[in-house]
Amino acid sequence: MLGRIPRPWRLTYLGPEGTFTERALRTLPEADGSRLLPAATAARALELVHGGDADAAMLPVHNTVAGPVGDTVRALAGAPAPGVVREVVLPVEFALLVRPGTGLDTIRTVSGHPHAGAQVAGWLAGRLPRARWLSAPSNAEAARRVRDGASDAAVAGDFTAAHYGLRVAAAGIQDTAGAVTRFLLCAHSGAHAFPPVRQADRTSLLGRVPGPPDGLGAFLDDLRRHPLLRAVSLYTVPDGSGASVLFVDCPGNAEQPATHRTVQLLSLRLPGLRSLGSYASAPAPPPYERSLTTMHSETNTTGEAAPGDIARLRERIDDLDGSLIGTLKQRIEASREIQRIRTGRGGAPLDSGRELSIRGRYAEELGESGAGLAEALLEMCRGWSPR
Repeated sequence: MLGRIPRPWRLTYLGPEGTFTERALRTLPEADGSRLLPAATAARALELVHGGDADAAMLPVHNTVAGPVGDTVRALAGAPAPGVVREVVLPVEFALLVRPGTGLDTIRTVSGHPHAGAQVAGWLAGRLPRARWLSAPSNAEAARRVRDGASDAAVAGDFTAAHYGLRVAAAGIQDTAGAVTRFLLCAHSGAHAFPPVRQADRTSLLGRVPGPPDGLGAFLDDLRRHPLLRAVSLYTVPDGSGASVLFVDCPGNAEQPATHRTVQLLSLRLPGLRSLGSYASAPAPPPYERSLTTMHSETNTTGEAAPGDIARLRERIDDLDGSLIGTLKQRIEASREIQRIRTGRGGAPLDSGRELSIRGRYAEELGESGAGLAEALLEMCRGWSPR
């Protein structure tokens, strides 16, 4: 267990320089005057903490579009007793970065973190259909590879361009607007280096579960139906050896009776779970702010939107609508298949517990209007049930 560590702290993050994770870390007052150490992987960042070479590690853990960050969840599962001491939530927008002089028609390879790739797949398919995707440990590493000539373009934050001498060929290329990524600052479990900013209101746990994520649907649905677990978020990622790592978020402090009962129940059902601790959930993030370089290239000198800007934004909205409609059709088709399987086994076509969990998720991510959106979506999917 760590005692209180005097400043300056040594804080590591998923690097190299220019990642969203570094940006998340720099939002914390603890980063001011501290030594910031980039790490090539989440596992390496936690190794630095465990070995005493860093006091805490900032890591991405979940994105509202792409889901849990597998590398981080697996690294946390393999690290000795990490604990969460801070949470940061950032809005995320992606840009296409290239070397000066590179035109879109010459791009044959695009690199980025797999989570970024999942969030820009539609844009790349529509604008760069011949380009091959090259996964990278981080978006900043992808930018560095572009600088060094190993790839033609990178998907990263627009602010990353200045670190590697690149230019923004296109901004706002994500398929879904309003996405946010959640980051966790992790230290040794029980660390006192970082005093709480306010009362803890979230408790996280994780552990390994037998079987791949695709085979855990019925088991997780059964958990979600329990009255104590309806407000709990459950995420799974493959552990690389045929099993899964389960990441659990519970509302409330583990010392509160309701949350304590929830944690006890989960521990009984899943003996391998261990706690990452209780901590204050992050407030709603501010809107994404593009870099000055990008803004100057997209607005006129008066700061007012030009007609071309409006046309470009409307084109972007049309692209987003197309992506949303396509995703909605896939969602309806998946629901229809589930209903077919359930009725084929003699069960009811609908699962009220599952629907309750979906409404809760939409409300948590989108606010009060999210619950109404979820209900409209569920009603649409019910209409596809076999008759």
